[in-house]
Amino acid sequence: MIEKTFPLTGPADLDVSLPAGSLAVDEGGQGSAEVTVNTDRPEQWQVFQNGNSITVGPERSGLGRGGRARVRITVPPASSLRVSTASADVRVRVDLATATVATASGDVQLADVVDASVKTASGDVVVGNVERELTVRSASGDVRASRVDGSVSATTASGDVSIGTAGGSLSATSASGDVRITRYLGDDVEASTMSGDVEVGLPAGTGVKLSAKTLSGKVSLPDKRKASSSPDRQVSVRLKSVSGDLRIRRLD
Repeated sequence: MIEKTFPLTGPADLDVSLPAGSLAVDEGGQGSAEVTVNTDRPEQWQVFQNGNSITVGPERSGLGRGGRARVRITVPPASSLRVSTASADVRVRVDLATATVATASGDVQLADVVDASVKTASGDVVVGNVERELTVRSASGDVRASRVDGSVSATTASGDVSIGTAGGSLSATSASGDVRITRYLGDDVEASTMSGDVEVGLPAGTGVKLSAKTLSGKVSLPDKRKASSSPDRQVSVRLKSVSGDLRIRRLD
């Protein structure tokens, strides 16, 4: 077991490497960060500080160094996180400035964040509210985000993509799974899936430049309404499915 407390003069900059196990990052008080590494091989781990930067991970030399560990870190809000894992779940319950996560196998859960980038070979990705940009690449797993005010780029080979509210340009692709954008407020959306349905919700008063293509499925559009004035805004919508339905919903 390793337990350390580091003084901070501002938000922390975390760099975590974890071969296997789990990582939990929780909210702590201002002025300090606490790190706990629960491992049977504490002598093979390094936990150190350089200014407000904190590094946690196994020593670089030797194959399989560090082994399985449960890591818990508490930091002030608006901290930044970079994490790389081979097989570990990542759970963050503190609002971050930036989050960059790369994992070969494991679920990723983030709270609210300004910018987030997640790459996983196998695992679900769940994100809260994103102030600017969200990028997700997943080989196998679902992708869910509550709200993204900036741009979204989400790709999964096998899994669903679900975005609650999106305010910027959006590109969502699934090879096998559904794509659902509950409320789209931006001006350019592209969503496609090889096998699955695609659904996009647009507020009433939105003008649409539509391209919808499906080989085996149906296209569902809202009933046309007589326009009393010009649309509040124009949106370019490109939807595609090889085997699945395409739907645009009007949000009243």
